[in-house]
Amino acid sequence: MDKHDKILIAVNDTDASRKAVTYVARLMGGRADVHVRLFHVLPPTPPELLESGGTEDPNQEEQLSTELRRTRLQWTEQAKQAALPSLEPASQVLVKHGLDARHITTAFSASIHKPDVVREVIEAATQWDCATIVVGRHALPWVKEMFYRHVGEELLQHAQGFAVWVVE
Repeated sequence: MDKHDKILIAVNDTDASRKAVTYVARLMGGRADVHVRLFHVLPPTPPELLESGGTEDPNQEEQLSTELRRTRLQWTEQAKQAALPSLEPASQVLVKHGLDARHITTAFSASIHKPDVVREVIEAATQWDCATIVVGRHALPWVKEMFYRHVGEELLQHAQGFAVWVVE
């Protein structure tokens, strides 16, 4: 499969994201060679799930670490389940416009900090070896535009080697 036939769409539960999915569906609908990955960055992991307070007893430390990993995995699975209401309709839109359901996959990434979203999207695109990243952008009042940098703008600046489609 050629990387130019692979499109990664950053998806969340916003109108802008739905517009981006619909744009790709209309543009690529009916093409049997297109593969789409719906990519969702999970909310930042709560700080209390990143590390325990620790203890001097090595056995107790191991037990605390195991419990923390288990709790973090549960939290991640719950976050993935919470994202499904935005991913499933996105997949349905793509199929409705003629994309092969077998060529639509989903992927998640757990970030630690909100600023990591752009890095997570670029890493996912790099690992999947795709050529195109698509993200939706919502319009903001001009005053907010002066102080707010959108993920799409950040991708345009940092996603070297990718075609970046920012759909508004």
